[in-house]
Amino acid sequence: MAKEEMHDNPLIDSGLRLTLFFLLVVLVGALLVSIVNPKPMDVSVSVPQNPEQNLIYAGGTAMREVSPDLLRISLGVETQEDTAALSQSNNAGKINAIKSALLANGILADDIQTSQYSVYPVTTSRKVCPVEGTPCEDWEARWVDEIVGYKTVHMLTVDSSNLDSAGTLVDASVRAGANKVDAVSFRLKDTTEKTLRDSLTTEAMRDAKAKAEKIASGLGVSVGKVASASVDQYYYPAVRNYADYAFEMAAPGGTSMSPGQLTITVSASASFEIEQ
Repeated sequence: MAKEEMHDNPLIDSGLRLTLFFLLVVLVGALLVSIVNPKPMDVSVSVPQNPEQNLIYAGGTAMREVSPDLLRISLGVETQEDTAALSQSNNAGKINAIKSALLANGILADDIQTSQYSVYPVTTSRKVCPVEGTPCEDWEARWVDEIVGYKTVHMLTVDSSNLDSAGTLVDASVRAGANKVDAVSFRLKDTTEKTLRDSLTTEAMRDAKAKAEKIASGLGVSVGKVASASVDQYYYPAVRNYADYAFEMAAPGGTSMSPGQLTITVSASASFEIEQ
């Protein structure tokens, strides 16, 4: 009787096998899903809150020819001596003479400014044999730099409201010792340029709007509010270079320079909203 109670129940055994099979199927399915799609897909859609408006773009220009009211000269002295001290001393003497000549020709002391000052060694290169004074093959020699002197450069910027004095000032400076005349320019004073720039900017913007209105009229719409605007200024002073003038003495009749005219151009661009 006891042995029969130890036998397995076939119904219970069959149900256990079915349960285990079902659990195995679930685990395999979960594993396959994790392999095929390990991470959830992140799908997002972005919708702009302020879609781009329809705009009209137009550019405008304003130009004016004016007479310059400022003369600016860049000149100075370049000296070279065996020592830095001697080079500086000789240079200072010539610069003082140039300043005196400029003052004697009506330039104010405040209108003479130093724009550049430098002192530096002047070197030359030569080949030297391994044993000094002993001949050697060219391939045995090496290049060495030697200081042969010191150069001092002192440049001045000179401003004047008397445009007709350009030639006189250059001639007087060269006679006083100037050996560098980099540029002579006829330009506008800062206050004059600002006044003209502001006026031309207004004209250029009006021109841009007028063009935009013509475009809108052709399309059967109207110009609305300004969406964007930008301005570019172009100012070209008349510059004359006299790099070689320093090596020539002034002509007997004197140097003649004419200021001519300056052209100032302002360009503007703008975009406008369209009104139906």
